[in-house]
Amino acid sequence: MKKILASEMVFENILEFTQKIEPVWTIILVPVWQELVFRYLPYKFWYLPSGNILLVGIVSSIVFALIHLYFGKWFVLLAFFAGLLYWVIMVKFGFIYAILAHSAINIIDLSFGIRYYVMNL
Repeated sequence: MKKILASEMVFENILEFTQKIEPVWTIILVPVWQELVFRYLPYKFWYLPSGNILLVGIVSSIVFALIHLYFGKWFVLLAFFAGLLYWVIMVKFGFIYAILAHSAINIIDLSFGIRYYVMNL
């Protein structure tokens, strides 16, 4: 009889929970917090005072891309360009539209498994 460790049970419970909330997390919660941190705050506290649209957009997109490193180097490259796209949307149309664009990209990713394809490149 196999003995199950308490830590294995905790891990299994966490895994089960995250699988249940994956769509909500990826489609709603992640876009909101990431757009707040990587687009809105740099926009409000760096771009508006400095007016340096290109520098702020590139730096915030690099940092945004690097938090996706666990998906692999090619996904980081995609995340960088997605970050630039979200930055342009944020500056041109506003925070809500950046969230909606991010959510739409995440829906496409969940639907077609883009992250898993790119992770295997």
